[in-house]
Amino acid sequence: MNAPSAQNIERDLTGLWLEKGDTQTQLSGIKRIYTTNLVAYASDHEDGYRVEGILGDMMQYHPGRYILVRPAADTTEAPLRYYVSGRCLSWADPEKRVCCDMVKLVAQKEVIENLYGFAFSILVPDVPVEFWWTGDLPYYSPFFENMASQLSRVWVDSSKFKDPIQSVARLAAFWNKRYPKTNLADMNWIRIQRWQALVAELFDGDWSKYLKDIKQVTIEYGEGSTPLRSLYLAAWLGAQLGWRHHQPRMNDLSKPIMFEGPKGPVEVLLKPIPAPDERADRIFAVGIVTEGEQPAIFTVARDEDPHQVIVRSEINHELAFSRVVTFEHLHSDDVLAIGLKHFEADPVWKKTLQMVGTILVHPDMSLEDKGKA
Repeated sequence: MNAPSAQNIERDLTGLWLEKGDTQTQLSGIKRIYTTNLVAYASDHEDGYRVEGILGDMMQYHPGRYILVRPAADTTEAPLRYYVSGRCLSWADPEKRVCCDMVKLVAQKEVIENLYGFAFSILVPDVPVEFWWTGDLPYYSPFFENMASQLSRVWVDSSKFKDPIQSVARLAAFWNKRYPKTNLADMNWIRIQRWQALVAELFDGDWSKYLKDIKQVTIEYGEGSTPLRSLYLAAWLGAQLGWRHHQPRMNDLSKPIMFEGPKGPVEVLLKPIPAPDERADRIFAVGIVTEGEQPAIFTVARDEDPHQVIVRSEINHELAFSRVVTFEHLHSDDVLAIGLKHFEADPVWKKTLQMVGTILVHPDMSLEDKGKA
């Protein structure tokens, strides 16, 4: 293996495509395409194997340069080593292939702390750069700190946080102050967007008049998990409808979340139910009750088949609307592929995270400073 350097990595990648191409015509039919740079950090060998598979699947959606960084499994291994690989895709014409590449950097932990400069040196220029932190939110990591400070967007997956409530409260408290030029994205936010769309559909057109009369919202999720997706959905509703959370801050989501709406208190209950599979944090149902001259119930609920979702509204105890929607399970590569379609900031997500910050107990920010010490 060549010594780790940007020049050697580029040379090895070029050699890789020469081997895959027609040696007589020099890469005939092969075109290297880069729509994004995505740098991913995996916390260990096992997580690295999982993430490497996800990045490989991502290439079919967003051809680009994918860089995976993970710690060495053994302290006796070299301080830094690299591996290159590529993937080619062909559609209508099998003789013409779109190709992109992956660089895997395996380093000792003390080397990773200062590896951000090396990672920057192997990015494709003039292409957006994304950073995906795949595991638990750190209190302080020089690699995370430098990547987040200098890139346009950082992805986290709050479903991987060891202390989800505390970690999300931390993000709400410090992100905009610490990284004012860097957008934050959470894969769990992408996972609930289908629910947002269906809830919004229920109040489309003339039915929007019922929004001001909402008195109670119930969101069912799988028991035994922390209902972060449910919390995001509740905070989204509150932020979009101008509700205010004036009650004491919470660290126990088993209690009702109390908002102040345009016509008084609005109660939001996150309700655990028996989960039929291991995806316990998934949302199973949303029920919205309104009061007023024409009381109504609006529901979005999974059927017995979890891939079928029933959207339904009842006005004055009579069925007003009903339809069935198919929900296919979104794998991590699907979630990232959806998120990477839009590079600009998401103002609705920002408002939602701010609302989450008003609901949850404010984190102990002194721990952030201790992490840097």
